[in-house]
Amino acid sequence: MAENANINPTRDGIAASPKSSAVLQTRAEAIVNPASGLANDYLNLFNEIVMLIEHLPVMPELIDDILRWRPVSYQSYFAKSVLPGRTSALEAYASLDSGFRRDFEAVVADLDRRAVGAVAAIRRQHKAGSLSSSTTAELCTRAGDAMREVLLKATDLVNHGTRVSRESEQERADRLLYGNMRKVG
Repeated sequence: MAENANINPTRDGIAASPKSSAVLQTRAEAIVNPASGLANDYLNLFNEIVMLIEHLPVMPELIDDILRWRPVSYQSYFAKSVLPGRTSALEAYASLDSGFRRDFEAVVADLDRRAVGAVAAIRRQHKAGSLSSSTTAELCTRAGDAMREVLLKATDLVNHGTRVSRESEQERADRLLYGNMRKVG
């Protein structure tokens, strides 16, 4: 039974039973978050590159996967996907409010820039033969942190349908410290 779990009756040319069609429809509907109209699966593209970059200093064999990484648009990601909900994800994306779509695409463009920049910097370190250096470890840490910060914004958009303002630890400390100082003075 487990070996049939990845069979898609429509894709694989198998006649779908009403029960299997209902299961596929439920999966397809579940892929799109009703709060935003976006599918969280797309963010896996960025979660993967962050994880690869962060692990590179202790797992240099990840270098080829990192160097092969390329940005992919939301539409291209789902157009090439084998997920049961790919069509629903594309249809929902096409019907998004244009302002919300622009916000999401701006966050994705920021993620793309940061990821491409990190990959380029890692490529330079690799060409220089210094992947195992402390400089590369610091680069990977900084790049991972910077990408995670923007990935949180993207996750908020996907999960909540709005950009939830996230306060950094430093901003919170400053607000608490300086806010309390103003009350005292």
